[in-house]
Amino acid sequence: MSPREPTLRFAAAALVSLLLHALVISGAWVPVPRPPGEPRPLEARLAPPPPVAKPASPEPAARRKVKPRRAAQPAPTVIAQSPLALPPEPQPEAAPAESAQATPAAPEPQPVAQPEPRAAEPAPARNLPKKGRITYTLLYGNDRFYVGKAVQSWEVESDTYILASDAETTGIVDLFRPQRLRYLSKGKVTARGLIPESFLLSRTRRGETEAAQARFDWSAGSLTFGNARSVALPEGSQDIISFIYHFSLFPPSPGKLRLPITNGSRFETYEIEVFDEESIETPIGTLRALPVKQIRRAGAESIEIWLAAEYRYLPVKIRYFDREGNPSGEQVVSEIRLSEE
Repeated sequence: MSPREPTLRFAAAALVSLLLHALVISGAWVPVPRPPGEPRPLEARLAPPPPVAKPASPEPAARRKVKPRRAAQPAPTVIAQSPLALPPEPQPEAAPAESAQATPAAPEPQPVAQPEPRAAEPAPARNLPKKGRITYTLLYGNDRFYVGKAVQSWEVESDTYILASDAETTGIVDLFRPQRLRYLSKGKVTARGLIPESFLLSRTRRGETEAAQARFDWSAGSLTFGNARSVALPEGSQDIISFIYHFSLFPPSPGKLRLPITNGSRFETYEIEVFDEESIETPIGTLRALPVKQIRRAGAESIEIWLAAEYRYLPVKIRYFDREGNPSGEQVVSEIRLSEE
């Protein structure tokens, strides 16, 4: 063994440890059960007009009756309407002047009491594809050193959802210090967005697995997380996965907002600032994206997310910062697969 080999191994392990520590604390990986099929394209066809019956053969001249000729009438003009076009409303015919004078004026209608307006229902959520899979490349630090890949996936059935995130080290990093990280969120899809019911974090390293979970009891208004710790559950609370896809259903307007979020071991309120859309470069092209950034607190990690407008505001880029505010990792989209089946 050369004298430099232990040093190289130690440096690689340190880099991996820093990256995965930031990714786990900040959270932002989401799952994928199985690759969905490609969505079927929609087709529209114009049907040909029905065949026109041929006129009967003329009778013999001896038995044919001679009819007086009429002036030739021009053929009617047919205007084809598009499938979404509506026929014009019929215009009322003008009544003769004498009839208008003879008909007495109709009595004016009496006002009818209107029912009291009901409380406005929440706007329906955007449609989340029934199945989806987003693959990311994991990069480390300012040098964007490749360390692994992550896959976020989901399935929606009726009014329930499952979101998952699986991340793993690859290449030389996996050779020296392999790690696996999995997030799993389950809950309901409603007109108010995603309502999580359970969240699970599972991390495997050095052959040992650690787990943390959270349970949302909306009927009792309580959240249980960490070592069975129970706290009050504020309305609109999310987990570290569901909040990203909740924003996909309801893209926030530019400005600041607060959102309670749990990662299974902690429960805290994120201070978030939303900026105007901007163009970002990705392996799948230049995308218009909505930046959603957690406002950094001293001594705490933070996260930034870009939601692609062309892809239903799905997350296409996620960046992590360490406790000193330095970039510690980044995941960038490399593939998106969606299916409505």
